Amino acid sequence: MICREFVLTATQEKKATAGSDWFNLPRTEMTPELRRDLQLLKMRNVLDPKRHYKKSDAKSDVPAFSQVGAIIEGPTEFYSSRLTKKDRKQTFVEQVLSQEERTGKFKNKYDDILKTKASGKKAYYKALKEMRRKGKVIKP
Repeated sequence: MICREFVLTATQEKKATAGSDWFNLPRTEMTPELRRDLQLLKMRNVLDPKRHYKKSDAKSDVPAFSQVGAIIEGPTEFYSSRLTKKDRKQTFVEQVLSQEERTGKFKNKYDDILKTKASGKKAYYKALKEMRRKGKVIKP
């Protein structure tokens, strides 16, 4: 006796893949890692502000059919554009976070924003009082 749950009809099988025209690309299996990677790809313009990307649709959140793979460099790119073993990470998010730890770009940007927000307000007045207390004269 065959259970109904285990028998796939032709239409159900077609829904499980993108079809023969797309080399039977499987349906996207959403994992937390893949969701983080897709979210990071959506916000990639934050990572490199000097590079401009085409604006993406907010509606196209997750592709229906996709696969995740690894990029393998060719032998001619050994010295020019390859990642060293130290720079390789398991996921795209880990790679971006390790790059941030090395450069500290976002931390510096955050400190600059806080400094500009505090200038001319209470922090400026506190710094002025501190300089007066130390005996240094400040001309506004």
